Amino acid sequence: MKPVHVNLHHLKKSKELDDNNPNKNDRKDPKTIKGLVNGGGFSYPYIPTGIYAENRNLSNLRIQIQEEITRIKKRIARWFSIYFPEMKDVYKKRMP
Repeated sequence: MKPVHVNLHHLKKSKELDDNNPNKNDRKDPKTIKGLVNGGGFSYPYIPTGIYAENRNLSNLRIQIQEEITRIKKRIARWFSIYFPEMKDVYKKRMP
């Protein structure tokens, strides 16, 4: 078996075609997905291998590190505002 991907936007639009009911609940999802897959409304996911997989992993790692750096900077700024509230008034950013 190969995994396939069904576009969620197409799934949402196809739910109304099944029974002309505007209600969209999760009980109708499996039947609608089966109809989309049988009708060819799916795509195969791209799973990179080799150097492309490494590039994807490094890109994801870089994003995680940037988010962590932002979290740490905000945490330090919070500590300074709690323990040294006068810091911003005393040390203003100087323009050269």
